[in-house]
Amino acid sequence: MCNYKIKNKKRKEKKKKEKQKERKYVKRIIEILGSKKFNYLQLSEQIDLKTGGLNVSTHLDESSFQIEDYEEGLLLSSYCLDRNINDMFDLWEDILLHFNQQLHQYDRLKTLIKGQASAYANSVHESGHTFAVIHSASQYGPVDQLSENLFGLTQVNRMQEIARIENFDNLTKKLSQIADYILTKNSLRCAFNGESNGLTNGMKRLETFLDRLPGSSTNKLQLIRHENAQNYLKNDFQIGRNKLPSKTHFEMPFDVFYSGQCYQSVPYSHEDYPRLLILTKLMFNKFLLREIREIGGAYGGGAYLRGNLFSFFSYRDPHSVETLERFNQCIDYFVNGNFTDKDVDEAKLATFQKLDKPKSPGSQGMTRFLHGIDDEMRQKNRDRIFACRKQNLIDVTQKYLLKKPYAATILGPDNPQFDVDEQFRQVKNSQMPSIGD
Repeated sequence: MCNYKIKNKKRKEKKKKEKQKERKYVKRIIEILGSKKFNYLQLSEQIDLKTGGLNVSTHLDESSFQIEDYEEGLLLSSYCLDRNINDMFDLWEDILLHFNQQLHQYDRLKTLIKGQASAYANSVHESGHTFAVIHSASQYGPVDQLSENLFGLTQVNRMQEIARIENFDNLTKKLSQIADYILTKNSLRCAFNGESNGLTNGMKRLETFLDRLPGSSTNKLQLIRHENAQNYLKNDFQIGRNKLPSKTHFEMPFDVFYSGQCYQSVPYSHEDYPRLLILTKLMFNKFLLREIREIGGAYGGGAYLRGNLFSFFSYRDPHSVETLERFNQCIDYFVNGNFTDKDVDEAKLATFQKLDKPKSPGSQGMTRFLHGIDDEMRQKNRDRIFACRKQNLIDVTQKYLLKKPYAATILGPDNPQFDVDEQFRQVKNSQMPSIGD
């Protein structure tokens, strides 16, 4: 089995908000509208017959070295048997080179958009805590604002608006412009994974594929390249952190609450990153599981590192403001050292369990390709995890979390407590497109 992943990242010199709004839809339309040779049903059959799938997704990566450095692009990935390498690339060529010609299928496009809008709305019901964390994170800078724009409630609401469109002329025009801008080899990066004989044949076929793509590339061995957000996103997003603390409540027709609270932390290469990683496991084991789920009655809750932020969350939670108070109590609990060396060792084991879980053959090397994290960096963090002690965890809790500025977001029904806490900005149903309409 061979795995071929191709990532196309186009550097943006002057990015427009209108293009940002529709860029994510390019990837879904690539998957569903069909190609020049096949309609969408025939294309689906060919993909199943010749490959393990042709996948398209949005790529947004924050630098492992510097806060506010990022890379954005479109990720194309697929895998196949050695004997199907040529067929797999033929399918990619048929889709990508003739993409704009498929946009006239308005009935199919309308079905796609309505289905996607419904899927996004359902995802809020199922994973509201993720949207709460993403919105909280957006208070910290342009990269996280971009992430919210692509993956958060902004995207959900935008899909509801687009699903109500009757005339698709303007939308397809924008999609065509985005495709012309992105689907080139100008800044294409490629990664291959497979056996040696398959790679040899695949490299030859890749050369043909690249020759047929529009654009030009002077460097076929481009490495991941993060850009500074303050230079590339300054025209579209607010530069710098919003005024903190920030608290927002989105009123939604749920019976329970979803919460997310974020603090500024550090990038992957920082010496404190492994300590904060251990701290997330320790907080869950020693405090959050008991207080949020067992006592509070939520379906779940915890803490994790997301990008350069330390985040708390709870989901399907009967409590709202009280849960945010429990997050603060958790910080006090660990600053006071209410845990043992044995607890630290158990948290280390849980951390290693996640880091060292087996990878599929097709995933080998993808961490370096997508995030710029090599084996030396991973080993350095492993060593730091081994060396971590109780006092180190107390120190990072105090340094990054205790009485530090934070952003909190709650999704759920109205609650008088939000009026009592005057720091909450409340977004009512009337101020948002209806989720799920």
